[in-house]
Amino acid sequence: MVRFRLWAAGGCCSLVIMFLGLGCRSVGEYPGAADPRWDLDRAEVVTWVSNDPSFEQDFAIEASGLAASGRYLFVPSEKYARLLVVDAGADAAVRVIPLAVPRHAELEGVAIGDGLLFFCDEAHATVYSANIETDDLLGSDLDDPPLPVRELVREGIAVRGGKIGFEGIEIGSDGRSLYLLLERSGDETSGCVSRIFRLRVETGRLVVENELLEIPLEDCAWRLTGLAWWGGRLLALKTQYPGERYEVVIIDPVSGDHRVVLEMTELLRSLEREGWSNNVEGIAVASDGALWLVADNAVTGVIDDPLPKPTDSRTLLLRIPAIE
Repeated sequence: MVRFRLWAAGGCCSLVIMFLGLGCRSVGEYPGAADPRWDLDRAEVVTWVSNDPSFEQDFAIEASGLAASGRYLFVPSEKYARLLVVDAGADAAVRVIPLAVPRHAELEGVAIGDGLLFFCDEAHATVYSANIETDDLLGSDLDDPPLPVRELVREGIAVRGGKIGFEGIEIGSDGRSLYLLLERSGDETSGCVSRIFRLRVETGRLVVENELLEIPLEDCAWRLTGLAWWGGRLLALKTQYPGERYEVVIIDPVSGDHRVVLEMTELLRSLEREGWSNNVEGIAVASDGALWLVADNAVTGVIDDPLPKPTDSRTLLLRIPAIE
């Protein structure tokens, strides 16, 4: 059975949704388009039940990416070469699918489009694609062979693998464009920016399609860590280390300027006090307009263990319903 818990801590009503004027910079207007609105008072923590007990929420699965399609959510386990497929409908069941990615891959982001999954690997500074059968995503057992992936050759993108690298990925509405997020570049002297590469997916490769977007950051403690679409508009998850601020922003697709449409700091700090990780890194918008977030619940180095270990900070999967 699905187990939802409504978050209703004191003082939440004073948070509500943050509108125009609260972002750090102006963003180009979208004629006739209202901003997205979500109801923090009805935020729900979702507890899942996995077919592999090592990928329950009290293990250090390091969930960093999130994508939504139909009734399903897709969550890669960053360092354990697994994809968690969450049934976001009636029972929050999770199927764990092994992935045939290179050793020591760090899967930070996931996107889905036209029967293909795309993963960005921070450690190797690359992108993989995989075919996904959507007819019965929960109908498997633990003996399934790893899902084959294909590494896409990057053309015109000079990024090295490392600790701060590709953090998010999203597919354009045409199914052929791909947005690849570099979480942060620069230093305190020069100033820091997040970068979004706008690419075209061709057979076995990624080709630069449009100019690089640079998103200015207030300082180098900030970063962008996930991308999503809402009504044809590009959203990003913006956070300030270490657990200081959490925002959802709209990004101008021409200038890279952005503004805040949802401020979540008080909510996520409250959930951390209850034992949930608040290091949110993945963002997705479902077909019903609900905003979904997932948090990385561990800080680890190179992993050679076959399965994650127990941890004190549980993986947070959070649903925030849309305000109609």
